[in-house]
Amino acid sequence: MNDDSLTIGQKIKRFRLINDIRQEEMAEKMGISRATLINYEKGHTTINMDVLTRLREAYPNFKINKKNKEKPRLINNGIIDFNILFKILFDRKLLILLTSFSMALIGYSTSFLLTNYYTAEISLYPAKKDNFQGLGQFQSIASNLGINSAKNEQDFNISDVVKSNLIANKIIEIDWESSIGPKLNLIKLWKIDKKPLFGSTNQKKINMNYFNDLARKKLDDHISVKEDKLTGLIRINTTFRDPLLSSSIANFIGQQVQNYIQKENSAQSKKEKIFISERLEIVKNELESAEIKLKEFKERNKGYEDSPELFMIFSQLFRESEAKKQVYLMLQQQLELARIEEVKQSPILHILDKASPPTAKSSPNRLLICLAFSLSGFLFSSIKSIFEY
Repeated sequence: MNDDSLTIGQKIKRFRLINDIRQEEMAEKMGISRATLINYEKGHTTINMDVLTRLREAYPNFKINKKNKEKPRLINNGIIDFNILFKILFDRKLLILLTSFSMALIGYSTSFLLTNYYTAEISLYPAKKDNFQGLGQFQSIASNLGINSAKNEQDFNISDVVKSNLIANKIIEIDWESSIGPKLNLIKLWKIDKKPLFGSTNQKKINMNYFNDLARKKLDDHISVKEDKLTGLIRINTTFRDPLLSSSIANFIGQQVQNYIQKENSAQSKKEKIFISERLEIVKNELESAEIKLKEFKERNKGYEDSPELFMIFSQLFRESEAKKQVYLMLQQQLELARIEEVKQSPILHILDKASPPTAKSSPNRLLICLAFSLSGFLFSSIKSIFEY
């Protein structure tokens, strides 16, 4: 038999028989048991490099062909040999495939133990910004008069409004209807208040405040807001275990956001009306004063037309009176417009699509879970194969 075709265990056995060496003697010099040596010779156990080193030291004439001395290195000078890497993985492909498939089955089974969640969505669209064009002239006049008027058009960060404690507290306080049981508020639904309440009434109040804080933080994780900067479309998503609860809260948030912005806008219109009224009263007094001065001048100076100096004074008083009159008339018009805007109650945000109870769950994603588990099985079995090599 060709010596190159023998395994290392067979070569050890052949060397021992040719040199008439007993198994006990060789095992003792190699630092192993007789049973381990027998397993080496039969090929049942892989021989490590330490044992081969002791064997060469004990029997210097024992030779291993260079061809069988060591396997090709996976990493040479810090560079991975991908040909060897792919060969390792290909040789262990059955183990890798079985491990990946088994992990995928485990992931699929585990997904049934996870809680199903349902996501509802409501979309809001901003109204056209032409509701306040009638006040543009007033703003121009106020600016010319050196008066800084408040802006009619307010910019709101919808995400901040949706996530505000103002709306969160309302959501927490309401008893919501669901398809899985009686009406409950979120604190009871999430069983946040199951901790025993001991102590005085003040202590109970502190605990309830603590429960409300926990509910607000948890609620924040169940609500998301997306705003398209180009179109202005706002999407509010709510995710809960019950589809009816999810859609109800989404619609409630949309209505609350719309009401809040409308309320703030109405308050702004009221401030503008008050501002114009105050300015109108001042201009009225100035106009009356200018008209009295003009009247008194004409009464004292009957022939002012014939005197250039008197006529110049008359012209100045007349221009001042006419200017005050024009401002007064303009402010009257703007006051009427402000009154109309105050009661107009035009919505700033339109509800484009109301939320409806979702028919399909949004999580867990079984396909994604299976892929994640399968990938972890592939990586584990691949790394194990590489380390064994």
